[in-house]
Amino acid sequence: MNAASDVSCASRAVEAAQQVPQQVAAVQQALGRDLQPGEVVLLGRTHEGRRFRPSDWAERLAGVMSRFRPVGAGHAEGHLCYSPLCMPTLVDGVRAVVVSRELADVEPMAWDFVLRFARDNNLETVEACMLAVDDPRSSSEGARRVA
Repeated sequence: MNAASDVSCASRAVEAAQQVPQQVAAVQQALGRDLQPGEVVLLGRTHEGRRFRPSDWAERLAGVMSRFRPVGAGHAEGHLCYSPLCMPTLVDGVRAVVVSRELADVEPMAWDFVLRFARDNNLETVEACMLAVDDPRSSSEGARRVA
């Protein structure tokens, strides 16, 4: 590796880090809710910006993971349905899958499979983390918000 490629790699890393807040906001808007601690979103876009194919990859992956669910979370009528731990969605027109960290508790190999799938296919991912920060807009003492 030469100095020029090191600079290029570093600038891409900085650019990607700057996009994370926008990605999180887009994901939360698409879901209609905040990301929960431990949720990982696999976006159907590679780190090079190319759309991931096939176009139904998110539904296929969620379908494979539909077997893994929390105890008692089966569908009442026995129909095939996605697991609440691995749900396909759209984020700004890009197919995505939201995976809960709880999947690792239910089946560690399934969790590892999903993470390897994202890594092997060079997919962009967004991971939810929760930080308690003081909210200057709040007038009550000790008020906290989650960011």
